[in-house]
Order: sequence, then C-alpha cells, then structure tokens
Amino acid sequence: MEVQHDSAQLKDTSEIVPERKVSHKRTLSSHVLESMRKMSADCRRRRLNHFLKLFSLESMTSILDVGGGGDWDWSAMGVMPSITILNLDVVSSSDGKITYMQGDARNMQAVRDHEFDIAFSNSVIEHVGTFEEQKRMADEVRRTSRAYWVQTPYRHFPIEPHMMFPFFQYFPLKMRKIIGRYWPFSFEKLRKGDPERDAVDVCLLTKRQMELLFPEAEILKEKFCGMTKSLIAVYNPDR
Repeated sequence: MEVQHDSAQLKDTSEIVPERKVSHKRTLSSHVLESMRKMSADCRRRRLNHFLKLFSLESMTSILDVGGGGDWDWSAMGVMPSITILNLDVVSSSDGKITYMQGDARNMQAVRDHEFDIAFSNSVIEHVGTFEEQKRMADEVRRTSRAYWVQTPYRHFPIEPHMMFPFFQYFPLKMRKIIGRYWPFSFEKLRKGDPERDAVDVCLLTKRQMELLFPEAEILKEKFCGMTKSLIAVYNPDR
C-alpha cells in the first residue's frame, strides 16, 4: 500500500513540473514583449519630437500617414492637424480629426497630386516588397504630398529590428525562414503573428538606396549607442 501511495505522488509531481516550465516560458515571453513595446513607444516619442522640430504644424495642416496603424499619439503634439491614415488593413472611416483610408502605399490612386501638406511614414517601406516596389511607394509619397518624412530601419544595424536577431538580414533566405520559425523573441512571434512572413518579406535599406528613392530629401541618421539604427528621408521646401 505504501508503494502504491508513493507511486501516485511521483505521478502527480511529474504532471506539475511541465506546467511550471510552460508558465515560466510564458512569463519570460510576456516580459520580453512588454520591454520591446516600451522601447518602441520611447522610440516613437523621440521620433515625433524630432518630426515636430522639422515641420511647423497648424490645425489646418494635412498629414498623410502612409501605412500607419493608429499607434502614434498625434494629440500629444499640442496642435492637432488633420490626419489621414492610409493602410491596406483599415476600413475607410472618419473619427473627428483622423480619417482612415483603405489603400496601397505603392498605388495611392485615391489621392490627388500634392493633396496633402506632409506625408509621414514610419517603418513601412521595408515591408512593401522589392526595391522596385519600394520605389513605387517612394514615388507615390513624393507625388501626393508637398513635403515628407519617411523613416526605415537601417540595413547595417547589427540587430535586425523585426526578428531581434543579430545580423539576421545577412543570412540566406532558407536560414532566415528557419530562424523566423523557431526564434522565440521576434516581434511577430511574441505577438502570435507570422514571423516567417517578416523573415522573407522585409527588405531593409541602405543610405545609398534611400538617396535613390528620395533624391531631393536629406537623409538623417537616427543613432543608438553611437551606431546608425534608422534612416529618415526628410523633404520640407519651407525650411
């Protein structure tokens, strides 16, 4: 009887251990995701402050947020301009000073030439496809707005910002797919998204490529620990 009792206890213990491991893994993933979200929020705040230094905004200023997802706190600018968010994944609607327009950044056919005062785009152009498709987006940005601010992660920063994996962008496609499938700390993996899609589709840009895409713009460098982390194409004829 005693042996049977001990065996039951051992069985119960073996069932508990894996549950603790899963709980620990989930806690770690949640902590990493929360830290990454805070870093992204801080980065957006700094970029927004930088944007405000480069452009004089008024309540009548019209801004086209190309590929935006509503994660920018435009109301924190002091003055609230007229914002139009264009994205494939939104439903066309209006909410006060913010209008949502369904559309493709590579073919904004619903937008007239120079319809907007400023085009704004943050970490979008690296997601639209090949360099030829990126040029289509750049041409549309330049066509639809009198001025623009376009940010993208820098290709040669040592940590790839979507996968959060060192030098990921230099690996061959097959290896990127494997890392995307199994690496636990990419943004998409932590958000229960599709990390393999980012592993294949993201196309990071160099400074020279940004100069080719936006020939009249000044290409600014965003630094982190002394290294260039992002590139920003800025064109403002009123400066």
